[in-house]
Amino acid sequence: MQIDSPEAMQALGESIAAIAQGGDVLILTGELGAGKTTFAQGVARGLGITELITSPTFVMSKSYPPSISLGLLHLDVYRITTVDQLLDLWSEIDAENSLTLVEWGAPWAGEFGESVVEMKINSELENERELEFTVHTPTAESFLARIESVLA
Repeated sequence: MQIDSPEAMQALGESIAAIAQGGDVLILTGELGAGKTTFAQGVARGLGITELITSPTFVMSKSYPPSISLGLLHLDVYRITTVDQLLDLWSEIDAENSLTLVEWGAPWAGEFGESVVEMKINSELENERELEFTVHTPTAESFLARIESVLA
């Protein structure tokens, strides 16, 4: 799928928020400036969260309580080096009623529960983003199918 503007990236986030279920984890992979936080802003808007959404780079974890149905956990695990550090930021119990977005989370995909999909954002072209989705856990097929339903 191709995205051609920040507004389209946010709209995609809103659409994915509409089909997300508690415990779903979406790993966001892409270079700096690829649109990970822009996407997260759309997800938050789709979940009815009105707080300002910024990158969790320096705080590593931000939690936004449910507004409509789900909360949002937004993590940046770029500097994480051990599973214990990761589990200090995230647990399946905390994520039970939230959609979790994880920036730089691909190395830790196996630690995020049973419904983990990765969205790779290729930003090689200046004004376009190419998206690729990958399932990281067997039970995430249903999450990917829901994502694909909003992409169609």
